Amino acid sequence: MNRSTINRRHLVAGGAALTGAAAIGMAGSAFAQDATPIPGGTPDAGTPVTTPASPVPQEAIQVAEWPFYGNGVLGTKSTTATGITAGNVANLELAWTATVGGPISSTPVIAEGIVVVGSYDGNVRAYDPDTGAEIWTLETGAAVPEPNLQIPIGVTGSAAIANGVVYTGDATGKLWAVDAATGETIWSANPDAQNAASIWSSPVVANGVLYVGIASVAKETGFRGSVIAVDAMTGEPIWEHFVTPEGSDGGGVFAVPALDVDRGMLYVGTQNAYSPDVSPDSNALSVIALKMATGELVWAFSGVPSDGSATAADDIGFSASPNLFTVEQNGVSRDLVGNGQKSGVFWALDRDTGEVVWSTPISSAGPLGGMEGTSAVGSGVIVVPATEWDSFDNPDAAGLVRGLDAATGEIIWSQDAGSPNPAPVAIANDVAFQAGFDGVLHAYELRRGDELWSHDLGASVSGGIAIAGDLVVLGAATPAFAPFIKAGDQVWAFRLVSPPIQQATPESSPVPTTPEVDVETPSEGSPAASPVS
Repeated sequence: MNRSTINRRHLVAGGAALTGAAAIGMAGSAFAQDATPIPGGTPDAGTPVTTPASPVPQEAIQVAEWPFYGNGVLGTKSTTATGITAGNVANLELAWTATVGGPISSTPVIAEGIVVVGSYDGNVRAYDPDTGAEIWTLETGAAVPEPNLQIPIGVTGSAAIANGVVYTGDATGKLWAVDAATGETIWSANPDAQNAASIWSSPVVANGVLYVGIASVAKETGFRGSVIAVDAMTGEPIWEHFVTPEGSDGGGVFAVPALDVDRGMLYVGTQNAYSPDVSPDSNALSVIALKMATGELVWAFSGVPSDGSATAADDIGFSASPNLFTVEQNGVSRDLVGNGQKSGVFWALDRDTGEVVWSTPISSAGPLGGMEGTSAVGSGVIVVPATEWDSFDNPDAAGLVRGLDAATGEIIWSQDAGSPNPAPVAIANDVAFQAGFDGVLHAYELRRGDELWSHDLGASVSGGIAIAGDLVVLGAATPAFAPFIKAGDQVWAFRLVSPPIQQATPESSPVPTTPEVDVETPSEGSPAASPVS
């Protein structure tokens, strides 16, 4: 099957047969991992690869789209453009695997007839969604030493696919735009001139503008985090918003912005201050709302605990990316932004004012907790991954996944994980997918939390999951920095072997919308999930 067939028939017909290839969602996680340094030099084009991965012979995969880190600009990390449901998820089977040269902390993206994954060896690879064969490889040449884990890092965030172009950032702070069909470089640029600038975030593209967060490699003193906007066609800068004023530092933006195009607003979380003397004008350790056109600050919500238990210089910032969703309260729709914090609290804020609508403690704070991984929201339920790990030396580190009522924040189900869970989750219709350091891909029923299916990957996961059509893709590649880590080096793809459920195709819309919440409280006594009283 050639790529033109995949592009036209699978992306269009496959999506229409399901729900019209509507992409819903978007978000992110930044977690340092290993990489293999590559020799110097940055090519102008990707490297074609003809050797296929390890395919499992199947019929052609039906592919819709998951073009950004969290799927769409709203950052929901959920999709209905799939035939996967609670009734048939047990029919998922391995489609193919592909070996990479370094760890993966990104979420794969799927569009234009390709699956794109970046890794810590500095390479971005495009795969055939049917077979896993590499179509092209972009060698960024990035291999920056990460001082905490003492490993080199190359590409840590996810790519984005828009209008036939693949966009990505690397650990040197460079943005790349390459042709989706060939991997040939269209432009590259370093939008931030600071020393140690790095792109842990992932690009989001809307109306011809690319938005992405800027952080430093390892929270270097003196560095100021920012959000930038560049022309998606040329890479020319449009604006840069610094989180902290001159003379202050911190506020690195590891997270991925979520966009409300109707309001013209961008939402994202920031990291802590890097020096103890924090400026009163700093928005470190905050969720900020910016005007998409100018980068002007509209509001900022401070995540510093009001009880004095921590300061803006403590490492309890917002690594997880925000979700935008709509709930109904007392018969009135309300647009919210939800964001998990490393303090262990999940916040739901009013999208216009930043007012706290509700907050729910999920887990305790720690080196990789409470929430490093991004949540997902769909059908009135927020699925939150979290970690219980109070100190790096504690061997009893654990993780969990919880389902929340999106309108109230009430915990409606909980599943324990045997090891930390810093990786993002994803939702397909009424199924929540999750994988963490235990090395197992789990599928849970969205409203009750019952485990429906699982597959042992044999390697710890710290990146996200992409779902499009019948395809589920993730990377299982994490450096062995702790005794419970299972090392790996592969991208995994699963497909639904039963025919997809046929659904009506919704009217197309240039901006993804979030369905209104219709929460049904599950009955007690679920045999697999832990009911919450």
